[in-house]
Amino acid sequence: MNLPLRTLVAGLGVALCAYANPASAQSTGIVAGVVRDDANAPITGATVVVSGTAFGTQAKADGTYRLVLSSGDYTLVARLIGYTSAVKTVRVATGATVTVDFTLSKSAAQLSAVAVTGSRRQERSVVEAPVPVDVITAEDIKQTGRTETAQILQMLVPSLNFPRSSIAGGVDGQRPFTLRGMGPDQVLVLINGKRRHAGAVIAANNSVGRGSAGIDLNAIPASSIDRIEVLRDGAAAQYGSDAIAGVVNVILKQNAPATFSTTFGQVNSSYNETSYSDGGVTQADGSWSRGFRDRGYVNVSGEYRDRGLTNRAKPDLRAMYFNDDSVARVNPALLPQARNNSWYGDAALREGGLMLNSGYSTTAGITLYAFGGGTVRESKAFGFPRRPSERTVVRALYPNGFLPEIWGTSLDLSLTGGAKGQAKGWQWDLSSSFGGNNFRFDVKNSLNPTLGVNSPTEFYAGMLRSTQSTTNIDLSRAVNIAAFATPVNVAVGAEFRSDNYRILQGDSTSYIDGGVRVLDGPERGQLTVPGSQLFYGFRPVDERNVGRTSFAGYLDLEGNPTKRLTVGLAARGENFSDFGSAVIGKVTGRFAVGRGVAVRGAYNTGFRAPSLGQANYSATASNVLIVGGVPTTNEVYTVPVDLPVARALGAKPLEAEKSTNTSAGITWSPVRNFSTTVDYFNIEVVDRIVLSENFVGAGVRAIIEPFGLRGDVRPRYFTNAVDTRTRGVDVVLRYVRQLENDASLSTTFGYNHNRTSLQRVAAPPPQLAALNQQLYGRVERSRLTEAQPRNLARINIQYSKQAWSLNLQQAYFGGWWTRPDLALAPTVARASSDQYFTGRWITDASVTRRLDKSFSLSLGVDNLFDVYPDRISASNPENTGATRLFSPFSPFGANGRFLFARMVFTP
Repeated sequence: MNLPLRTLVAGLGVALCAYANPASAQSTGIVAGVVRDDANAPITGATVVVSGTAFGTQAKADGTYRLVLSSGDYTLVARLIGYTSAVKTVRVATGATVTVDFTLSKSAAQLSAVAVTGSRRQERSVVEAPVPVDVITAEDIKQTGRTETAQILQMLVPSLNFPRSSIAGGVDGQRPFTLRGMGPDQVLVLINGKRRHAGAVIAANNSVGRGSAGIDLNAIPASSIDRIEVLRDGAAAQYGSDAIAGVVNVILKQNAPATFSTTFGQVNSSYNETSYSDGGVTQADGSWSRGFRDRGYVNVSGEYRDRGLTNRAKPDLRAMYFNDDSVARVNPALLPQARNNSWYGDAALREGGLMLNSGYSTTAGITLYAFGGGTVRESKAFGFPRRPSERTVVRALYPNGFLPEIWGTSLDLSLTGGAKGQAKGWQWDLSSSFGGNNFRFDVKNSLNPTLGVNSPTEFYAGMLRSTQSTTNIDLSRAVNIAAFATPVNVAVGAEFRSDNYRILQGDSTSYIDGGVRVLDGPERGQLTVPGSQLFYGFRPVDERNVGRTSFAGYLDLEGNPTKRLTVGLAARGENFSDFGSAVIGKVTGRFAVGRGVAVRGAYNTGFRAPSLGQANYSATASNVLIVGGVPTTNEVYTVPVDLPVARALGAKPLEAEKSTNTSAGITWSPVRNFSTTVDYFNIEVVDRIVLSENFVGAGVRAIIEPFGLRGDVRPRYFTNAVDTRTRGVDVVLRYVRQLENDASLSTTFGYNHNRTSLQRVAAPPPQLAALNQQLYGRVERSRLTEAQPRNLARINIQYSKQAWSLNLQQAYFGGWWTRPDLALAPTVARASSDQYFTGRWITDASVTRRLDKSFSLSLGVDNLFDVYPDRISASNPENTGATRLFSPFSPFGANGRFLFARMVFTP
């Protein structure tokens, strides 16, 4: 079925291109002009769009723009945030060029940031949208002291959370983000309106988003971004699978002026009478644009970042050697060294990335475009220390124990190419995208205990690879309907997508059992643990090479039955080759009550297809778990649901998550320099995919041993185990004011409250119920519903006057819970070691001085008052050796104050 559908899409695109080929050039004309301000200076980056459509262009560095349109009458709108909008009508004649210039007046009171996400109708202000949208501009991005794209968004969008999880198993280079308290894989990321591929790494350790593979926002250089539109509403019916919580649409720079900058920063912090000076950051980035004969543009942006390690671990006061007193007498320096061999903090990383965005308008009225880029990132993190007395240590190689290192190398590539234009009144857009992510695991300063003294100390542990290719055809036009006050925008389209997921095995020394037992000490001759310590290599049995295809078609209608009422309808059908079909829909509405007040709402159904990683991930991890109060190394095996051993444990094939998303809100903009939006949301997800508990005990071992799994192996698998409900409210207030002496003040307040509750938890299958095993226990329930803050707030204040500007950001991160794994504790009871971490206010401040027309200097501080999260309880059984000071769920990390300086050069 998929082959004919794919052929149909390709054929439709060829037909459209042929229909609008140069032979039809005689039916088109050109609209060109300049966008200037009140002082007659050109305005860079203003958008000029055809009213009622999403078709338009962006002014170049000299303020000029150019549009190729079919002959006819049009209304053009020129916009740029910080300026009033301008509207002009134009008649385009065949073969003629019409000059239309725009003058935009400066207005700090202009709040109408415009967005295209969430509607295929036209750009419109966030207040006029029927669903909540945040617009983050390049100026907003520049004002923050953050260097990573995800961190920038976290400080500017209150409903977005970017947990700063430490000890993340070496995948620190691919930290996930969440929206409205949902999962990382329940938000869709677009670049220039086109779907972005997900990362290859499955978050399987002690972090928010465990069991998901989200999109790596940090693979998109911040220097390449013109603006980011965050749609806070379900949009699966418009954009497809994954858009349950919302959509993040990154719009790349086009004809932006060239800019180059360098940033230097360093942690300068103290906690509990200990001073820290680590986590140094060196970054260089730049963006350069060039036009082509008034017909096209190319923008190249890139960045390089080097970030140092941070470490907030305490000394490990447990017994290190078989006889600590004896070792201390012989060599007094050894015991302190061994006790300070723990790590807890941010990984070190080094990365570089490039992004290209280009477009060219032909004489036939067709716009050709291409964008894409690549990022390479190397990260270094650590695991739990292996003490000299542990059976996993070959003391002939590491007489003082060792702290294993995991190095991750991420390669992220993407490319999109397409064409768009007009044919018989239809705006058409045909594109094809390819993207992928490789993640390589290397383990260093480690060993395979079962190889004894012949064990290597460095291992290649394997690679994950995820790729995605997508072909889209989108059509839209305005249709006059007598009953409507304005033309109804009709959009239809189709999408074909192909996904592939691979697991490549590591070196044999990283996973084999070499047969050597404990060589010395009280446990001499006993079994030890095979595989490279910290991260076992992917074995031949783990290797996977799986793919799937999907085809989707959609219909999207939006119009105004009356001048005050806007309604929208969308429907989408999607067929996946591996799990079947889904049909979903969405309805939106907005009614302008009057005096700046409007009410809006939406209802949509959605779905999320199981990722190929969730269905096929296979790996063994070496975890330090508490058994009878004693830290013990165990093997935790993530089993694909289609393997016989998983079926023997009751696993079933994964099904798609199904969702409903209801929102209702009110907007109030009584004057041009103030606006308020308040939106309630209710998101219900059925058959949510989660990672099960680790199954333990003699009964479990009896089930898995016939499949070759011997020893203390603790299997787990992905399962549709829960139904959830997430309710909350978003509040955004904006106020801007033009002051005397060319000064301006801009203030934004944002607040998000969300609460996730479990509506259903699946009973364990009979195979596990008979062994008194839980499918989804208290630890995972708490991680899903309580590990993210329920209350988030942001206050951003920007003041500028002549050559000076001041930026102040106040962020509130609400509290969260951790509930450790206590085998005897009831699933609903609060054990004594459960811990609530109170919320914190974090203050960022920076000041910028424009030195001349080309140079500016910024000095700033993140976390001005050196705030840390609550200290983790020493009685927490997961706090091995009581070395961990802070919870891994902290949304603002645990590094303390960060000082930075940034120099910006604009030629």
